[in-house]
Amino acid sequence: MAHGRTPKARDALAALRALQWDDVRLLLTVLRAGSFTEAAVELGTDPSTVSRRVSSLESTLGVALFERTRRAPLPTEAALALRDAAHRMEAEFSRFCDEALGARSQAVSGRVRVATTDEVAAHLLVPFMLPALRAKHPELMVDFVTGYRAADLVGREADVAVRFFQTTRGDLVGRRVARLRTTVLASRAKARALRAKPLRDLDWVSVELVGVTTPESEWLAAHVARPPVMVCSSYQVQIAALRAGLGVGIGPCVYADVDRTLVALDTPATLPTLDVYVVTRRAIRALPRVAAVVEAVGETFARLEATQRGDR
Repeated sequence: MAHGRTPKARDALAALRALQWDDVRLLLTVLRAGSFTEAAVELGTDPSTVSRRVSSLESTLGVALFERTRRAPLPTEAALALRDAAHRMEAEFSRFCDEALGARSQAVSGRVRVATTDEVAAHLLVPFMLPALRAKHPELMVDFVTGYRAADLVGREADVAVRFFQTTRGDLVGRRVARLRTTVLASRAKARALRAKPLRDLDWVSVELVGVTTPESEWLAAHVARPPVMVCSSYQVQIAALRAGLGVGIGPCVYADVDRTLVALDTPATLPTLDVYVVTRRAIRALPRVAAVVEAVGETFARLEATQRGDR
């Protein structure tokens, strides 16, 4: 027997070598999504197909990967043990694809997906970056992937991310492009009446994100004893409430500069500053289309930082 392996062991090894990247991607997607239904949405299929493919993978590996419960599939120790290796495979596959793209594409054309929040996209990047970028590079297409969850760049959910935190993973590269001061924002129509009150007596509209402690919420907890009159899970909703005159909230000074319905009431020295970073994958940062978007993001935020006024 070759190499001392039994026929059963050789069969098992042959089955493992027949695994495809899609099998590993399936495992990672279910682990991240937490359900077959959500994983099916990401994979563009249906839950029954995902369940069937997981069962087939379990048969190939010879281990159970998930416990099927009424609420959601729970990863087993075997699945969790394979997760890190699967992440490394994903990173290498992503790097392979990126290198292949870089070898063949030298034109500022094609599609670049930018991940950021709804507010940054709607209020800053779309109006202040895209028109000039598209005029300069008409064959460049920019898509936005928006939300408060950090997009997985290695998993190719996006090509570029605009974030409020620094990225430390070795296969990602990023730099700070701006420091945005925050201020107390309110409706311009209500500004005179609101300025007559101390901050502690104002009606506050706050934002609370699941699993995230924001600098704004930390400041409110430390400096305003009065409970907020409204709590939102979206900064877009908060801005709508401020425009409607329902209260005041903490936001970047530049919002008062670019939105004439809003005004900066006050900017206490203790208010937080928001560091803005642009991040991409190391292997694609030199691609002309990616480099053009990264440069445009940096220039846009540099201009916004230079013009932020707040209450000065």
